[in-house]
Amino acid sequence: MSKKIVSIIASFLIASLVAVSYGISASGAGNPCTKIHTTKTIGKFKYECVKSGKKLVWNKGIALLNKPAEESAVPIPIAIPVPRGSITFENIMDNVDNVAQVAFENVQAALVSNPFPKAINTTIWVGPNTIPVGSMSEKERIQKAMKLWSGFNQPKTIGLFFFNTQDEPSAEIAYDSWRRTNSISGGQPASMLRNDCLSNNGPNAPVASLEPLKDCSGANAGVVDAIGTGIGIFGVPTEPRTRADTYRLGAIEIHEFTHMVQTAQFLDGVRQPGSAMQSISPCWLQEGQAHFAGKTAASNTLNEYLQQRNGEAKNRTNGNGDQPRRDFEGIMDYLSLTTLPSCEKTYSWGYATGMLAVEALSAIGGVQSTMALYAMEARGSTFSDAFKLIYGIPWSDARPILAHVIAQDYLVPSINVN
Repeated sequence: MSKKIVSIIASFLIASLVAVSYGISASGAGNPCTKIHTTKTIGKFKYECVKSGKKLVWNKGIALLNKPAEESAVPIPIAIPVPRGSITFENIMDNVDNVAQVAFENVQAALVSNPFPKAINTTIWVGPNTIPVGSMSEKERIQKAMKLWSGFNQPKTIGLFFFNTQDEPSAEIAYDSWRRTNSISGGQPASMLRNDCLSNNGPNAPVASLEPLKDCSGANAGVVDAIGTGIGIFGVPTEPRTRADTYRLGAIEIHEFTHMVQTAQFLDGVRQPGSAMQSISPCWLQEGQAHFAGKTAASNTLNEYLQQRNGEAKNRTNGNGDQPRRDFEGIMDYLSLTTLPSCEKTYSWGYATGMLAVEALSAIGGVQSTMALYAMEARGSTFSDAFKLIYGIPWSDARPILAHVIAQDYLVPSINVN
């Protein structure tokens, strides 16, 4: 190689090193930045744009922890801790009136920007006499839910069964056939599909009750084994008033698929995913997240979402006619982690108070921040540790703030109109 070529290469390498060095310096601590609270990762440090006097500069940065090997099995597609947005724990009490709108807009932005996840082996069975509700197909609704939670673990194989009262017997046959074809041993027996056409189809529903079927309206879903099999059961009503419920227009499928994604975070080949999640996660998060996701993702406008949101907050009871506590002390008690063992008594309050809690967290950290709580738990964190890592504030400090926000939400005039 000639001396001239060596000289050129050496000059190029020096110029490259200078450019790299300059890039690090220009983005590091104390240097100017353009938009407050934006972040940038360089090497093993994460920097945030902060205000210093009248200038915007990069802060000193925080060291990023080395990721344990097991994290690759439980991916989290967002930055941790979540970047600061227009609503924070520090200012949310001054912006309670804007929380619902910001949370709704965060969901719509995620649906636009999230990539569609890898293909999932999906079977959708619809009874021959079952007429879906709304203009979207079941496939379109499920695909919307898949995109909302893109980047997180999702089920590997799913079977979804939609049926009305007339088609329920055929649904049982189709369900059993699907399980045999896919060698699925987990999940409930086919006779349990009857419960979605009975008056009692909640967590304490009887096992395969033989009472006469009513108009089907129940739904349930989850991952049922450690290899990622998801099952969704949907009773489709024929009664016009029930079919006219706006919650039926896509929200119920997104709600139930969210339950599948929740449990899918706990796939490790050892534990039953559903029980693994429920043993450490607060009850309000389980239904609150699914309800919030379904209502925001299926609503085309903010007003559509608010109509459903306010109706749930106003009318939801625990099954015995008892409404959720709306005062600060009552909400604090409901959000307490010490109520985990007895949460069945107030399970349905997750559709109301839990939904409002998830709404607030989604306004602060984006909708996917709430699924990151489950992913961090699946990696081995407690709920409190996961919360601090994701939102940058201890749960003990965040809980009273959320309780104050929810108490204010319950004072919204439209919630209390008779």
